Amino acid sequence: MSTPKKVFITGATGYIGRVVTEQAVQAGHTVRALSRRETGDELLKGLGATPVRGTLTDFPVLVRESQAADIILHLAFDHDWSKPYEQHLKLEKDAIDALAGALIGTDKPLVTTSGTAIVAPDPAGGETDETSPLPEKPIIPRHLAEEHTLAYAKQGVRVTVIRLPQYVYGRQTTHGFAAELIKLAAKSGESLYVGDGEYCASNIYVDDAASLYLLVAEHGKAGEVFNGTGNTDTTYKALAGAIGKVLAVPVKSISEEVAQAKWGSFLSAFVTVRNRASNRKAIERLGWKPVGPSLLEELESGSYVPVAEKFKKEAAIGNL
Repeated sequence: MSTPKKVFITGATGYIGRVVTEQAVQAGHTVRALSRRETGDELLKGLGATPVRGTLTDFPVLVRESQAADIILHLAFDHDWSKPYEQHLKLEKDAIDALAGALIGTDKPLVTTSGTAIVAPDPAGGETDETSPLPEKPIIPRHLAEEHTLAYAKQGVRVTVIRLPQYVYGRQTTHGFAAELIKLAAKSGESLYVGDGEYCASNIYVDDAASLYLLVAEHGKAGEVFNGTGNTDTTYKALAGAIGKVLAVPVKSISEEVAQAKWGSFLSAFVTVRNRASNRKAIERLGWKPVGPSLLEELESGSYVPVAEKFKKEAAIGNL
């Protein structure tokens, strides 16, 4: 960005949010970020940001910070999947109402977060884009939150949406779905994929995902949606193979029925999602350039090697 700005970030203590915070501070911006507890305060201070104590339900805090900032980046999300999705949806809508409602008529940028898997896969196996249709019966109706958010574009809010893929990876994280699959394989002693495993999952290196938020804040137009993906050709079979290699465990195919019995309905559905979301719009419109290592490189010889070692040791003593 050309000049330093005042930036307010939700979800700044999360895996992606802390990298966004780091990059915003490095770009010279003054960053204030939502924090739920003292450990979050210390993390944010270490990144050069000012912590703001509160949660997504502290609406007066969200309104105040949104009004005072030049840029608002909303990455926070409740990951407690024991709750019905209706609760997640209400929380997201209410938080957006606070953040965006404070910006009506200002044309300030509010960049929010969604997922590439909300659209239906291409029937021919090709890539989808930001205009692709929704599935007839979505497992999780996350599009409702996105639609609610984008409606503010008609009220003078420069609101935009970044759709992130299932696999955001890198930086030796023990969080996220790539790490979860490593953990499952370490615990069971085998790396599994469903069926022929030839369906693909979009993915993006975390630093590349973070850089997109600042680009969209600067150049995005009201109501625009951008896919924040890198590689779209990584098959689940290749993913399982890389995990098997780093853990030195066998790689096997299982049926959907066995997957449901082993992992439950949510995770088994997640690892069979066909999702190839094109990043062409972000590259051509914004000049975004994903440059991070591939997911398979990270798994086999990169930052997930120590993660795999950690999980192997924990599995060996029954701590997984």
